[in-house]
Amino acid sequence: METVPEAAAAVVAPGGERVTRRTVQKALPLLNDGASVILNGSTTVDTGTEAFGVYAATKAATRSFARTWANELSGRGVRVNTVTPGPTETPGPPGLAADPEGSADLGQQLAAQVPLGRLGRPEEIAAAVAFLASAQSSFITGSSLYVDGGHNQV
Repeated sequence: METVPEAAAAVVAPGGERVTRRTVQKALPLLNDGASVILNGSTTVDTGTEAFGVYAATKAATRSFARTWANELSGRGVRVNTVTPGPTETPGPPGLAADPEGSADLGQQLAAQVPLGRLGRPEEIAAAVAFLASAQSSFITGSSLYVDGGHNQV
C-alpha cells in the first residue's frame, strides 16, 4: 500500500467503479426485458495480491454491483452476472514485468499457480461470457462465474 502512487489510485479506483456504473446506467433503457448484463471481475478480489489493492477494490465494487443490480432489475427479468477470469494470455500480465526478460518469467510463474498448469485463453473467457448471455443460463443471476483454471478454487 505504501508503494501505490496517489495518482494511480485516483485514476483506477474512482474510474473503474464510475465507468462500470455509468455504462450500465446508460445501457438500461436500451435493454429488453429478460436481457443479460455481464460485468468483468477479477480473481484479485479474493487473493489479496500485493500491489493490487486499489484494482481489487474496484473489482469488489463490480462484484457488489452485480449482486445488487441482479436484485434491483429482477422485476424486468434482467440477469446480472460477473465473469471472473484468472490469469489469461493477454498483453496485460506481461506488461506488469519490470523488463522484457521478466515478462516470460512472469507468465510461467502465473501458469504455475493454476492447477491446470497454464494461462487461460481469451476465447475461453469469451465462451463463458457467451454462456452467461445465452438462454442456457436463464436461471443464473447475481453470480460470479470463475474462469480461472482452478486458480482461486483449488
